[in-house]
Amino acid sequence: MDDKKEGEAGNGIGSNVMANGILQFLNYAFPIITLPFVGRIIGTQEFGVINFYSVLVGYFTLFVIYGFDASATRRVPELVKRTSDLKVFFVEIQSSKILLLLIAASVYSILLVLIPDGNEHYKVAWSTFAVAAGWALMPNWFVQGIRRMKELVWLNIIPKTFFLVLIFLLIRSVNDSYLYPLFISLSTILSAFLSLLYLRLRLKMPLKIHFNRSMFHRLWSERLVFLSSLINNLNQTVSIIILASFVSYSQVGIFSLGWRMMNVIQVLVSVPILQALFPVLGVQLRSNIQEGTKSLNQSIPLLLIIVTIASSSLWLICPWLIDFFFGPEFIDAAGVYQLIAFLPLISVLNHLIGSSFLLNLGYDNDVLRVTIVASVTAIALNLFLISSYGLKGAIVALILTEIILLILYSGMCKNRGLKFWNINEWKLSLVLDHLKR
Repeated sequence: MDDKKEGEAGNGIGSNVMANGILQFLNYAFPIITLPFVGRIIGTQEFGVINFYSVLVGYFTLFVIYGFDASATRRVPELVKRTSDLKVFFVEIQSSKILLLLIAASVYSILLVLIPDGNEHYKVAWSTFAVAAGWALMPNWFVQGIRRMKELVWLNIIPKTFFLVLIFLLIRSVNDSYLYPLFISLSTILSAFLSLLYLRLRLKMPLKIHFNRSMFHRLWSERLVFLSSLINNLNQTVSIIILASFVSYSQVGIFSLGWRMMNVIQVLVSVPILQALFPVLGVQLRSNIQEGTKSLNQSIPLLLIIVTIASSSLWLICPWLIDFFFGPEFIDAAGVYQLIAFLPLISVLNHLIGSSFLLNLGYDNDVLRVTIVASVTAIALNLFLISSYGLKGAIVALILTEIILLILYSGMCKNRGLKFWNINEWKLSLVLDHLKR
């Protein structure tokens, strides 16, 4: 990258937070804007089917992404001044994701045969899986690393708006339910193509696939980051998979709507800030752990304040929102959300300790062990509580899992002699100054 582009890459954290927020919203525009419309047409039963396969495909999408949003993103700033090495690295990561997509598609096709009613919902199943292809192509990990996320906003707005309109125009009955995940997938694929085209024309990034020994070595070396992200996601989503084995898809639909409302807070509020902070904190922590930890702690109060305001506001109005937009058939989802509305606060802390702190310091093995313990615990809790108490058991299991994960992360830091918590830096004025830099 030339000097001018390097200067452009040095956008402030604040602008990247805003760009990440917009992109995260666009990724959730379908659920936010169209779910009420779609939910009223297809009902809780088919709504549950869509959410079941959405969660299932989410695991395969994580496999395709392979934790590169963390591991590759933190590597990009180190290569940004070495253009040739950066291009080789770009091809290597994108080629790795394509290979992982081929493997994922093969495993998924076998899994659908094993699912009892997989043949009945094959249109929904494969329409949902197509989103993994979009994320295999998506170069967000690279653009985040060079801190130019705001330049991709319009490349996401246009395709997502187009397919958003198609949802309202073409979904007319329960038989059209597969169009909903299909249009989400197609919008992601088109956004990925446009983003790649932008990188090719603007930054001269090579668009090719090259499988070599170096790529396989990287996949092996980054396996722990991937497993950590996969298992960490399992903690929050396994409830839906297990719930589908014990209750009707209608109950799955009720639970997943309440869970999605909580997830909206995470994705639209906390994740954009966390993603924008990740590469910056990574450089700071690896160069000076004391200063990096100080900067990390300065981010905590702002995050907690923003998440608390967003969660509390949604807690107050969610019964009205669900009744007005989805109808009385979905009203029980409001109670689900109100019971788990505080979980984004715990999730933020878990992400800060696990990803922003420990992964950036290279404690991949330790993070993996913690998340494995938490996931095994989550599966056991869900199997016991859901089989005994159904929907209420899923809620309790979800809450306990996040609390246990926070306790495990804190205990691990203490055992490794790492001082994560620094309450003296929890001052909002320091945070605002930090974001301006």
